[in-house]
Amino acid sequence: MPLFTWSERFSVGSPTMDRHHRQLFDIMNRMHEAMKAGEADEKIQALIRELIDYTIYHFSEEERLMAQQNYPGLIAQQRAHRAFVEKMQAYQREAEQGMAIFVVSKVANTAMTWLKDHILVMDKQYEQALKGL
Repeated sequence: MPLFTWSERFSVGSPTMDRHHRQLFDIMNRMHEAMKAGEADEKIQALIRELIDYTIYHFSEEERLMAQQNYPGLIAQQRAHRAFVEKMQAYQREAEQGMAIFVVSKVANTAMTWLKDHILVMDKQYEQALKGL
């Protein structure tokens, strides 16, 4: 059973961003399954890297769309995005020091809480600006 299930309440009106958000939830669910299964550090490190890489890609695309639409909340979004990536990269460094099995729960908890809060609060604010994109 997935840790987190997508529902329409997380839709931000942009099919592209909704698809990206679903992908982030999928990565988190795979990370949770790997943690439960006691996967090797290498597998967990790869999932943390995948989460960071996809998050960076998603944020750049989201910010690009916001800039195209002259969205007034772009700078606040960029700050929030940068802080999140920096936190995940710090966790990644910990995992690479041989502590992946211990770090993965911090990554999962932080990322799931952050993603839910960020989507439901900050991203919902751009719903009208990016509708349909």
